[in-house]
Amino acid sequence: MTKPVNQNNRENIYSLVGFKKVFRFTFQQTIKTRSFIILAVVMILMMGLMKPIMYLMDRSNKSTSDRMLSSTVSEVKADKLYVLNDTDFAIDKEMEKVPSKEKIKEGYLDPQNIVFYNKGEAKEEDLLAGLGAKEILVIIRPEDKTYKVNGIIADTTDVSVGSLDRATEYVQKVFTNARNSEMSLDDATVKSISSGVTHGDVLTAKEYTEEKDYTMSKSEYSGLLTGFCFIVMIIATLSATYIISSVNEEKVSKLAETLLVSVRPMALLLGKVLGVLAFVGGVFVCGVLMSYLSEFIMDKVMKLDISSLGQGGINMAVFTGYGVKGLIVSLVEIVIALGTFGVLSGILGSACSKTEDQQNAQSLVSMIAVIGYIGCFYTGMNNAMSLPGSLVPPFSFFMAPVAYIGGRISLGVLLGSFAIQIAILVGLLLLSAKTYRNLLLSDSSKPRLASIFAAAKL
Repeated sequence: MTKPVNQNNRENIYSLVGFKKVFRFTFQQTIKTRSFIILAVVMILMMGLMKPIMYLMDRSNKSTSDRMLSSTVSEVKADKLYVLNDTDFAIDKEMEKVPSKEKIKEGYLDPQNIVFYNKGEAKEEDLLAGLGAKEILVIIRPEDKTYKVNGIIADTTDVSVGSLDRATEYVQKVFTNARNSEMSLDDATVKSISSGVTHGDVLTAKEYTEEKDYTMSKSEYSGLLTGFCFIVMIIATLSATYIISSVNEEKVSKLAETLLVSVRPMALLLGKVLGVLAFVGGVFVCGVLMSYLSEFIMDKVMKLDISSLGQGGINMAVFTGYGVKGLIVSLVEIVIALGTFGVLSGILGSACSKTEDQQNAQSLVSMIAVIGYIGCFYTGMNNAMSLPGSLVPPFSFFMAPVAYIGGRISLGVLLGSFAIQIAILVGLLLLSAKTYRNLLLSDSSKPRLASIFAAAKL
């Protein structure tokens, strides 16, 4: 049994002698590690191609909506459909004339024969007087704090009741889309409002007012939170795996004893953590540059309209889609989170003496990351939990920047969250300075907290 070595009182336990050598070696080894190379490629592609993916998804959703409207119109047996919109919500006439990709059956309505009149553009009596036997008139008007859609046919008509119902159904969908668009309501918000009061998602008048005042919709916030949590989760677990395995390998092979002759313990640990951090930072820089490049190509070269892209689902554009503010706060959080998980991994890894024991250390770090990841979704989408969730680690590592970008917390709360996280990181660094050498040279077999704190007293 190798006894822990007492610290020399004359040695500065916070010395960084040898840091540069360890940092350089760790960075070089990281870029040669296959798992990290795969991670880098995946992250760069996901960040760089997020805008094109979102554009394709947005186009797909619109195409699906168009097909639904087109199929409704295709079942209307009439020569012409007049729509009189007597409300304050204007219908975009050209957009709602859904062209049919299929051959129109004889006697059925051609979408190009739909005529829209917004408020003040036509008189009701004129349209009624000129209504033909194979024509339909649908009138939309406000009535008793709601809206009413009436389908009208001539006194002597060849239009069936079924065709009239399908025509009014089509117009109702068109008007709903126009109204939601003008009110800037996305599908998720509409569903949430119309669902009433439930135990899962309660919207009071105050919450609804706050929701409108937020800088992004609920669905966009959900997508951003999902994307950022995914990023932190991946880099925390993979970097922790690399650091623990690296530390444990040096300890098992007795290389640590040789290194500690010329390299101070603090420098050895920080060199590993910051070496991995430098690699991750380079990956994000490449991802950001690729994202801006893809946006430039879509906007300037391909002339695509990307100004109103939906942000639902997993939104990986957290570093590029929300200006300098979003980029800075996200990168600061990534640095703090990676530093914290990295130092913790180094301490736990040094407490193992056998290769198979490193799985215990990796599981412990992964469990902390998973708790923050899963717990973030239970607290992140609840407005009342945004404040405590942004201040309490490990949830704050995943939530704080997104809550700030999304308008859920103030800058002061964000800075307070960073301060708490930095305090934890500093505490881990102080602990590592007192324990790292003793743990590396000991024969402790499991990453137990008791053995770590015991080493700090030696």
